[in-house]
Amino acid sequence: MRAYIHIIILFSFIYSSSLEFYGTGERYNEIEAMGMALGNTYFFSDYTNGLNSTSIATLWRSDLTRITFSSKFSSNIGGINDKDINISFFSFSFPITASKAISFGLAPYTRSNIKIIEENGFSMGQNSSEFIDLPLNSRSEYKIFGGISNLYASFSMAVGKNNSFGFKLNNFFGNQMKMNKIIISTFDASFNDSTDNTFIEQDSTSKIILNQFSGYSMQFDWNTKVGNHQFGASLVAMGPININYRKYYNIYSISDPLERYYLIDYSYLYIESGNDLLSYDPDYSDQIDDNVKINTFVSNIFNRINDYRFGYNYNNNNIGFIVEFHRTDLFKNYSLGVDDISILNNNQPSTTSYHLGLYKRYDNSKAKFFNSINLRAGGYYKKYFFEEGVGSDLALTLGIGFGINNYSNLIDFGFRIGQINSIMFENENYIKGNLSINIGEKWFSRSRRKQ
Repeated sequence: MRAYIHIIILFSFIYSSSLEFYGTGERYNEIEAMGMALGNTYFFSDYTNGLNSTSIATLWRSDLTRITFSSKFSSNIGGINDKDINISFFSFSFPITASKAISFGLAPYTRSNIKIIEENGFSMGQNSSEFIDLPLNSRSEYKIFGGISNLYASFSMAVGKNNSFGFKLNNFFGNQMKMNKIIISTFDASFNDSTDNTFIEQDSTSKIILNQFSGYSMQFDWNTKVGNHQFGASLVAMGPININYRKYYNIYSISDPLERYYLIDYSYLYIESGNDLLSYDPDYSDQIDDNVKINTFVSNIFNRINDYRFGYNYNNNNIGFIVEFHRTDLFKNYSLGVDDISILNNNQPSTTSYHLGLYKRYDNSKAKFFNSINLRAGGYYKKYFFEEGVGSDLALTLGIGFGINNYSNLIDFGFRIGQINSIMFENENYIKGNLSINIGEKWFSRSRRKQ
């Protein structure tokens, strides 16, 4: 696809932005409602216990077993109407000593769900076909959906009074499907006053590419406190990412190919997931292994750094601000440079972003049930680096949080409203929201409470 091709983008599934067209889909960062409200920040918390369920270095600060889930909703502003809501991530954490904790979770890593239709197609003359003595039109339809999920385990610990460390092992898995369909049509011969062309489909051919991903990455976090000042750093090193690539042509809903000769009307197989293709043999398949193997990953770990983040938090009792810098990229796998593979033929953009969060906490120390109200605001500016040029995402954020039952339970709301400016598509105005609920229980609680 090129910029001069006129396309209509149909949106669905968690605000399908134009970023889903690139590579393995739009990149997701595991930031819950508190972080979203504080300018999409990652490291710090405005609660008295300092707990942030997505910042792994802070997990040891709670002596309770905690279950956290987060739900997202989104809507575009203007353009094609699109609204959606879904569960964005889930985590389970518990203490193992007074200064150590373990957590497990599941979250999306990349997602795409986008349909692209070539509006007018390509018109051909009356004598262009030996079988149909009419003017013809050829147009294409593309559908891309699926992505990579992350099933992870993390370890958090305190070293001394002021330093916290976190280690996270991310296990990546999932499918992405790309469906291309070329439709050959004749022009409607009926007479009417409409100036729009009406097509009658005559024939079509389809191609389906199924990419099955598997791999892992390692994340290292550090957090330190000096008086009213906190500093944070995070690095992610991408391990080997392998892909099972399969290509199918003209998959029909009839399982026996011989039946096609006895039936005049047959249709293409309706595909909802990669499981629908398991009973069919691909026309072409290949196992694409990463150029870095497991046994050489450790020696190449600094060359495989994929993401890094740095943050600063000033906290004066119940008021403060946060400043962070984030740099993210998609995994580097030079084995994927084959043109026919087309797994990353429109590469996921790398990003740099600047984040600012402000907060004010109102404590209610006398109440045993309702402990605090946390007011939050912020914003961020993100810059996308595409192969074709540069894009941006500018947003303002707002939110509120509640500490309940001696901070055993935390309820957070976060919103952001902004505009994405990309290369091949029009500007996209959006609003996104997040509701996170963190429930604490004494299943594996330590002998003393830090809440």
